[in-house]
Amino acid sequence: MSAAARLPVLTCAEAAAAEAAFLAGDAALSWELMGFAARGVAKEALALLGRPAKRILVLAGKGNNGADAFLAALHCARRGAEIIAVFAEGGPARDQARRAWAARKPGVRIGVIAAASLRRLADHEFDLIFDGVLGQGFRAPLSAELRTFLRATEALRGLRIAVDLPSGLGDDANGPAFRADLTVSIGCLKRPLLAPRAARFVGRLRVLDIGLPLGETEEACVTAAALTPLTKPRRARSDKRHHGRLLIVGGSDRMPGAVLMNTAAALRSGAALVTTCLPESVRSKAAVAYPEAMWRGLRTGKEGSLASTNLKEVRALLADKDVVLLGSGMGEKALKFIGAIAASAKSDLVLDADALRPRIIRSAAGAKVRVLLPHAGEFERLSGRPASVAAARAYARKTKTLVVLKGPLTCVTDGVRVLHVPFGGPVLARGGAGDLLAGIVASVLARRRELGLSPLDAVALATTWHARAADWLRENQGEEAVRTTDLLAGLSPVLRG
Repeated sequence: MSAAARLPVLTCAEAAAAEAAFLAGDAALSWELMGFAARGVAKEALALLGRPAKRILVLAGKGNNGADAFLAALHCARRGAEIIAVFAEGGPARDQARRAWAARKPGVRIGVIAAASLRRLADHEFDLIFDGVLGQGFRAPLSAELRTFLRATEALRGLRIAVDLPSGLGDDANGPAFRADLTVSIGCLKRPLLAPRAARFVGRLRVLDIGLPLGETEEACVTAAALTPLTKPRRARSDKRHHGRLLIVGGSDRMPGAVLMNTAAALRSGAALVTTCLPESVRSKAAVAYPEAMWRGLRTGKEGSLASTNLKEVRALLADKDVVLLGSGMGEKALKFIGAIAASAKSDLVLDADALRPRIIRSAAGAKVRVLLPHAGEFERLSGRPASVAAARAYARKTKTLVVLKGPLTCVTDGVRVLHVPFGGPVLARGGAGDLLAGIVASVLARRRELGLSPLDAVALATTWHARAADWLRENQGEEAVRTTDLLAGLSPVLRG
């Protein structure tokens, strides 16, 4: 994965130092970056709002953060819109900030009110509220005046956007802070935004690349450029055997849906040869729904789970596969069967749902690469520790696996490196979202050699693709009246930009 596909995780002080070194006092370059950042913040804000912004509130400080917020508001405003600005500590104090606040847009009304009048704005509904009071240069503690100001912002109504960081967060501060619905971290992912205590202020998290040369770090976040390998034409003399031979084993009589979603996602995300083993009771219907896959119906026991008597048949299918995906919808009664398949796998192995058990992971030591896809509860069952980035990293290092820790901010780790995925969101908080992810991960992993990717990069790409498709779904159909499988329709559009 190229450097452009990742942005580092830095402290605010590290980010500020890197930015200052790059700008080297160049006012023209600084203005250019300010404009780029403002456009990026505006794009993210409008994408989440989902409609034109007619009434916008800007909460501003003296410095460039407030100027970024104002310019973002200008980019969001159409003719006839109104922008109201409230300065928390007086007007702009820097040349660049003053230049920004002098900008105007035809047909857009701009008004400024005193900080003392902020509470009166709680009677009004705003489309967007931009927080630009404090930026990455903030050092604790908050003054009494700012503490009072931020406390008053709690009553404001509208979609709340923090520019770079919610005011009140910083390297040495975890709040109180502005409570954001969306935070757009500029230039890199700022470390304070990852603190567990900051989660209630940060809301959804996006990271904006503005072209700063920040270098590589072991902990980073992916960008949309992570999908670049999938935007290139396939080799002219390709063969279907070059583009992923995938075996999926899953499902039960009572839970047939998960393995169907595995298969649908794998087919949609490019795997050329997909063989799915599932209960015989649903094989014929599955074959009609997805005729591109090869279906093997397996026997089930009294409780409806796949029986261990199928092992010989499944083992015969393992030999020529690039990846095996195992566990979705199989149930606890199938654990012996799951363990036996995992112990037989010599290819890459993706374990999800019921396959996420310590003894199964130990039994799969013969696999080339082992990828685990736990949500928070499954991770605690695996490791005995509450889910966190540090715990996932330690567990991946201990077990020599790749761990995809699913959550509001999913991360991928091989025990050394950590890649955060700042895409997706609550539209994924639905049954089946993880089953689709498992299919996409297995599909991309099966094609990793053809795509020229390491296992970590392949899994990070797949996780990013899934999350970006979820963003596409939200932007095109909303977050409410949709089905989980609707996000598969977004896999192609997000590759076209």
